[in-house]
Amino acid sequence: MTLHEAYLKAKSKEGKSGRTRLVDCRDYGEFWGFGFVPQIDASLLKELNGSADITVNKKTGELSYFNPIMDFDLFERSIPISIEQFAEYNVAI
Repeated sequence: MTLHEAYLKAKSKEGKSGRTRLVDCRDYGEFWGFGFVPQIDASLLKELNGSADITVNKKTGELSYFNPIMDFDLFERSIPISIEQFAEYNVAI
């Protein structure tokens, strides 16, 4: 599964709950994590801290969720991915 396929899968799932604005993307090694929030004013984003990322397993495509407090060491080792690359998929960034 490619990063963009994983993004589309995660966005489809989160979109059902109204969370369509991508604010973060990370490579956790075995899976990618995507941080989606509702379409809100950017000044309110800091109030949404602490939410879990939807994750997509790189090999299986399985969806799950990861909150950094579950494994802070894994979060610290994760690699941030620029979200600008997803702009062509009509993402509000």
